[in-house]
Amino acid sequence: MKKTIFEYIEQKIYSIIHKQLVKLVEPSMILQEVKDINLEFVKKLKSEYGIGGIILDVDDTLRKELMIIPSCNKQWIEFMKKEFRVIILSNGYDGKVSEFCDEKNIPYISFAKKPLKKQFLYACDRMGLYPEHVLVIGNDVICDIYGGNRCGMFTAIINDVNSENEFLR
Repeated sequence: MKKTIFEYIEQKIYSIIHKQLVKLVEPSMILQEVKDINLEFVKKLKSEYGIGGIILDVDDTLRKELMIIPSCNKQWIEFMKKEFRVIILSNGYDGKVSEFCDEKNIPYISFAKKPLKKQFLYACDRMGLYPEHVLVIGNDVICDIYGGNRCGMFTAIINDVNSENEFLR
């Protein structure tokens, strides 16, 4: 699908603004993809920071452009579930994401109105954890990082999505 000139300009403007905002709204860490959080990193999160749960964004964190979640990211989520309580918090809603979450017994909070604190705190409550023991992983510096930071959470911004199933819907 070819982008119009306006979509291209919009994307460039957003990219420039995003890069500047990251300088002001600092995440606890910057990752290329979610899979950068491996077993060694998990042990560090638990022992050094007391992290017991993860709040995950969906779009442009676990999947690109409303495509399906790639199987590598689904496997990564399964690994994370063995180590942490996991919840998906999204400003949108997708039936396929909901089905995946139901199938894997992962709480899915849609239409979350991030960066409002209320839903982040609700997600912590559902996991039975204090905010300081939760890692927020997302791609948006305002919705995900600023929202998590406001609640005293550990935050990680994702720069890209593994898109092995890029063309599947």
